[in-house]
Amino acid sequence: MSSQTPSLSPAPTILASRGRGRATSSLPQTQSPAPQTQSPAPADNLRTRLNDEEKLHLVRLCIEYQAEHVKGKKEAFWQKIRMLLKEQIGKDLRDPHSTMRILLQQFEVQRLPQLR
Repeated sequence: MSSQTPSLSPAPTILASRGRGRATSSLPQTQSPAPQTQSPAPADNLRTRLNDEEKLHLVRLCIEYQAEHVKGKKEAFWQKIRMLLKEQIGKDLRDPHSTMRILLQQFEVQRLPQLR
């Protein structure tokens, strides 16, 4: 058995950074840290799903209050529809305007060719 002394590498130099209060090492970084992703709050990432009956409530509200959908007050109209729908079905639909747009597109795709 031969006795070899392990080679000793010089100890890393620790340098104090100015103004930040953290120490840094003079050793080269071999890997950059993985980017940290923040997971959104659970409520931010959830969609409100409406069944057919709830969609019907939305459509009926839009028809009932259509006179309030006027230039310059459309945002107030959709906020009112959102509030009324929440009172009726107990779900907070974030964007009723977008939901109505999608429903209209689905209707046009499914029903209009039959009417021609």
